[in-house]
Amino acid sequence: MNITRSTVLAIAAATALATSTLVSAAGYPEKPVTITVGFSAGGPTDIVARVLAEKLTQKFGQSFIIDNKAGASGAVAANLVKKATPDGYTLMIGSSSTLSIIPYVQKGVQFDPIKDFTPIALVASYPYYLTVPPDSKFKTYDDLVAFARLKGNQLTYGSAGNGAINHLAGEWFKSETGINSLHVPYKGDSAAVIDLAAGRVDFAFLAGVVAIPQVQAGKLRILASASSAADKGLKDTLVIGQQKLPGFAAEPWNGLMGPAGLPADVVNKLNAAVNEIMSSPEVKTKLLTLDQYPLTSTSGQFKDYIQKQSTHWAGVIKKSNIVFD
Repeated sequence: MNITRSTVLAIAAATALATSTLVSAAGYPEKPVTITVGFSAGGPTDIVARVLAEKLTQKFGQSFIIDNKAGASGAVAANLVKKATPDGYTLMIGSSSTLSIIPYVQKGVQFDPIKDFTPIALVASYPYYLTVPPDSKFKTYDDLVAFARLKGNQLTYGSAGNGAINHLAGEWFKSETGINSLHVPYKGDSAAVIDLAAGRVDFAFLAGVVAIPQVQAGKLRILASASSAADKGLKDTLVIGQQKLPGFAAEPWNGLMGPAGLPADVVNKLNAAVNEIMSSPEVKTKLLTLDQYPLTSTSGQFKDYIQKQSTHWAGVIKKSNIVFD
């Protein structure tokens, strides 16, 4: 076999690159890491991201910095992270709406949730609550549904934006109950809360971390939970899927991701760290006070979860005749 000098140099370069990758993964992280969040500060995705970033900073002795890039139900952040160098220093908190809904229902989405990212680990999930203004005439779930079923009565409901889980929850709710209601999209949950509290929209499905402080301050009221199980969410709260609409549940989730091609050693290192953090009693307690529920997974299980959730919400969209602009 005749080996040329160029072949030898190519082999040497490839070996050096592989060795460099292994060394960098072993010492990772050696500088600050940016975690991009596709939603505004103060929302449920941002809050769980900051809990995780704080613990990762403590564990690795390097700063994990949150960078909010809100817009298009997380697509703005996803497009930025997709183009990042896959070295572990630019990560993203992926969300259910970003990964399992908008790539399949909105035109012009420029990323593939499976091909363009490396799933690292699931982080947390949380139930939504059917929420109304404090002075709303609807005192119960049945009050709202009965009124909205009457001919000529059209309610309005707010969401974090087109394609957000609380948008789909609202349309699914309309379909299952037969009510008449108009969707009002906002740029994030925080903006929706402001108009809901002021009575400019009639109801919204909101995460507990957003709604509960407002309820405690007398600015909102909760009528029901969209939890998948009675043991998740506020006690003594009507659970829609168990008591009114069998199978109805709206529980967004988040997970840590990187660009496609992230080195396996970096993925494994981060996966072990995230699972350890999410399993710690301190973090569990803290998240539960925020009405969030820690999750753990392998990278492969996270990928499978994205695909399973995509199938679920595609079914909801079809069944409810949801149309996206």
